[in-house]
Amino acid sequence: MARVGKILLLVLVLLILAAVGYQAQNLAVMGWDSVVEYQTPYLTDLPRGSAAEPLARRVVLVLVDGLRLDASQKMPRLNELRQRGADLSVRVGQPSLSYPSWTVIVSGVWQEISGVTTNWYEGEVRVDTIFKAARDAGMPAVVVGGGGWDKLYGSHLTEFIEVPWPEGENIPLEAWAQMDGDSYRLAVRVLDDYPEGLILVYFGGTDELAHLYGGVSSQYLDEVQRVDGYIGLLAERLDPEKDVLMVTADHGHVDAGGHGGWERSVLHVPLVMVGKAIRHGVYTERLQADIAPTIAALLGIPIPVHAQGRPLVEMLEASAEAKGRIGLNAGLQLVGFYDAYAQALGVRPFAGDVLTRYRERLARGEEGAVSGMWEEITARAQAARAKRFWRERLLRLPIALGIALVPLLYLLLFRRRLRQLLIPLGFALLYFVFYNALFFGRGYHWSLSAFNSEAQIKAFFNERLLDAALSFVVAGLLLAFVSWKRPLLQILERMTTFAFFVFYLLLLQVDLFYWLYNIRFSWALPDLKLGFKYYMDLLQMVPTGLLGVILAPLGVLIGWGLQRWRIKKVAQD
Repeated sequence: MARVGKILLLVLVLLILAAVGYQAQNLAVMGWDSVVEYQTPYLTDLPRGSAAEPLARRVVLVLVDGLRLDASQKMPRLNELRQRGADLSVRVGQPSLSYPSWTVIVSGVWQEISGVTTNWYEGEVRVDTIFKAARDAGMPAVVVGGGGWDKLYGSHLTEFIEVPWPEGENIPLEAWAQMDGDSYRLAVRVLDDYPEGLILVYFGGTDELAHLYGGVSSQYLDEVQRVDGYIGLLAERLDPEKDVLMVTADHGHVDAGGHGGWERSVLHVPLVMVGKAIRHGVYTERLQADIAPTIAALLGIPIPVHAQGRPLVEMLEASAEAKGRIGLNAGLQLVGFYDAYAQALGVRPFAGDVLTRYRERLARGEEGAVSGMWEEITARAQAARAKRFWRERLLRLPIALGIALVPLLYLLLFRRRLRQLLIPLGFALLYFVFYNALFFGRGYHWSLSAFNSEAQIKAFFNERLLDAALSFVVAGLLLAFVSWKRPLLQILERMTTFAFFVFYLLLLQVDLFYWLYNIRFSWALPDLKLGFKYYMDLLQMVPTGLLGVILAPLGVLIGWGLQRWRIKKVAQD
């Protein structure tokens, strides 16, 4: 009777693993959707700040999609501009995708605040932008680019000039080169029509060729050189005594062509500024969110109200009085936004007293005052965000501990023979060796850059399900063959315990992420590197949970078959 009871208990454990594995798929979808459909709580209506006198009549922002920093350093015409102006790199936010990064560039707002987290974002952005600030100040705000720019910022612009995007499958390389050529030709017309204001010129062929052929391919680099020639020609049409030319990228690419993750070649992109009021020099890295406030300072218009970056006043040639006004405007804008941020976060305002301490230094246009104030306010914002995370982690701790400890009740079956656990535990660890060898051996990382295009996402995740299933079956079958001489009930125990340990070790990793960030993200984005791993762990739980129900009895069947074969062979001998 005890033997039957133990068998039923082991079967129950396998069924529980299968049920939880099935639910893991729903949790994975929930986590993915929570990032894709993230609803920011921070975009309250805020009053726009003051303007200052313009330092330039026109800013032309050239955005080369997917331009890697190292590739930009091999562009002769851009290097000539570097020698005449400000040369630096900027750090991109996460996720490092086009729509999110475009929004950072034109608003100064990171993805967690803007709510633009993927290229599937629907509708116009809700954040204030440099386009809208220019338009409201009576200036032209014009974009030359693909339809995505109109989709995201259409009502913010005074004019949108669409560059036709190649459509269909198997688009030839020449079509992307033609698109960038069209961007140049339309940009020339716009420069002739608009001698002042803000003009953004977008080159998208580089990004598409990096996706198709890779971020170090000759096709990509050739297109980079073609766009470099266009940039040089555009620069020749500008008056350095009146205009500013800025050249940057939304993100870079890994060598294989993807982006979206944390790799250095993705997160660090060029920013070159040349022309009126730009101080020549090579500067250390700044942030992508600093671009919009700097454009506002150059055009003498208010900084976008939700901006988290700062004007790069140290790179501007202006009087101390002018820099003082820029600095004070930046301080007031940051305080206005972060007071609203603190309210949404549920903490006390933390920015006002920082501005009070820096006000005199800002008004004098003192070097370092703007950066010092910004660093203090940003550090306080990060501390407030971290404090809320830890408060919520404390509340989740009992549940997380329960998830981690309750499954260990299964091990009470072995309380008098714990050494019996070592062999199934060893083969469970072998599963992770197999799975990670397949994953990292293909050059993957816990990164959205693993996808070279959005069309590959589903196939990528399906491959990870197959990898997990294959690794689980191989490790389990090896255990079955090692254990075949054991009594059949012992084989069933080993196979069930193997499935338990694989599932439990995955569960611990999922549980850790749950404790750190929850399974839904309503007010903050998680660390997306850990988030990617969390998604991979949940996907592994699906086949490992479901296959345990099949693999455990299969192991018993293998043991029974081999035992019968041995008995028959001994009898024959």
